[in-house]
Amino acid sequence: MNNDLRKAIIEAVRSEIKEAIAPLQKQAVGWESILESRQSLHDEEIQKQKKGIAAARMVRALTAAKGDPERACHFAKKAWDDKLGKRVVELFEKAVSAGQFDAGGFMIPPEVADEVIELLRPRSVIRAGGAQQVPMPRGTLALPKQTVGASASYVGENTDITKTQLKGGQIVMSAKKLAALVPISNDLLSIDVADTADALVRNDLVRSLATREDQAFLRDDGTQNTPKGLRYWAKTTIASTGAGASQIESDLVALIQTLEGADIAMSNPVWIMSPRSKNSLMKLRDGNGNLIYPEIRMANPTLYTFPVLVTNNVPTNLGAGSNESEVYLVDMDEVLLGETGGLEITADSSASYLDGGTLVSAFSQDQTVIRAIMRHDLAVRYDEAVAVLTGVTW
Repeated sequence: MNNDLRKAIIEAVRSEIKEAIAPLQKQAVGWESILESRQSLHDEEIQKQKKGIAAARMVRALTAAKGDPERACHFAKKAWDDKLGKRVVELFEKAVSAGQFDAGGFMIPPEVADEVIELLRPRSVIRAGGAQQVPMPRGTLALPKQTVGASASYVGENTDITKTQLKGGQIVMSAKKLAALVPISNDLLSIDVADTADALVRNDLVRSLATREDQAFLRDDGTQNTPKGLRYWAKTTIASTGAGASQIESDLVALIQTLEGADIAMSNPVWIMSPRSKNSLMKLRDGNGNLIYPEIRMANPTLYTFPVLVTNNVPTNLGAGSNESEVYLVDMDEVLLGETGGLEITADSSASYLDGGTLVSAFSQDQTVIRAIMRHDLAVRYDEAVAVLTGVTW
């Protein structure tokens, strides 16, 4: 066999082998990509789970040290020797050297408090909806507000141009103190298995803050040291005309018209409603049995293309019959959330707290009461950006 023939045979065999294994190589690359993607999602989920754990460990250390940051630092050194534990020790040492504590409580460092705020975001519909966060370093903030814009007009030859002038006002925000009391079992605080206790402490803290914060941002009236919620910022409220399909459609469109008719930009409009109202819309059908709002059944529900945020902090026991609710339509780009300071933590195992009107002694229950304090306020730049449907029975 001459060399040319030998080469031709070798090339033919190589070509056949290459063609045969190409699908397998493609499949291998595909599986490799899938595995890498899954690993990336897994790593991302692990990072999410660790959010706020540093704050929880600081709480546990302060609890064990009866609120003394220096003793808490010593406790942290003994309790945790992993990377996160060393970070907690460094934060305590930094705070102690800077004197960032007093008899009133320990101020969680901003980099740790920010993790707690981040965890509040999905639990609070106001934060989740995209309210604009603004700092209030001195506890107050005055923002300009344009109330009347300039106008233009056509004029004839040799005719004076009518003078117009911008008119403005001010929105003044002042920090309101939100305090949450979280009683935690001392048995739980002694557990240290795979961050179980840390996660439970973190979750209890976040849940307590998020629930009361949302209640205030939605329906508090601005008196008795509370923020003024969206219900009382709203320039327009519309009374529900009924629970029929055509009545519901008419009412929802009226809310949209209220904002659009006021020239609101609608750059980030969201619906806010109770689970009862959302679930009623989910099952609403026309005369032919077709779903009227199928999009509200999606994982990320929408209504007339606008996102739907659902919370039990929109009550369903309003009105004379104690069965009415509300539906909000808000352009969240006009909602301002001012924050000052950070997250202040105090731990006390001898304190008492009210549970359903009953005074409970933490000492006798072998509990430690964690008090968390945040300071913030809510404002709406243009009250026309909020409209509320009242008397909702669906």
